Amino acid sequence: MNVRILLPLIIVSALTGCQTIKEVPVKRIVERKVEVPKSLLSCSAEPVAGSVWITQRDVARYLVQLAAAGEDCRTKLAAVKRLVDAQ
Repeated sequence: MNVRILLPLIIVSALTGCQTIKEVPVKRIVERKVEVPKSLLSCSAEPVAGSVWITQRDVARYLVQLAAAGEDCRTKLAAVKRLVDAQ
């Protein structure tokens, strides 16, 4: 067989074996600034504990106000988390 004819065929077949047809998608990276409303950046103030509580009602009112302040912070933090997770 003629080597001059056979050698180019071998080279061409070897090169086509290395060729890929798989397309690789390019991911587009988009940075977005998360804007958190100022109303979500501060919590209700913690109530001041009384130095002299005369009745159990005074203590109960303080505990209710303390729980309300904590709930306010937890609610606002959950809203901020939803905003950040949505991005």
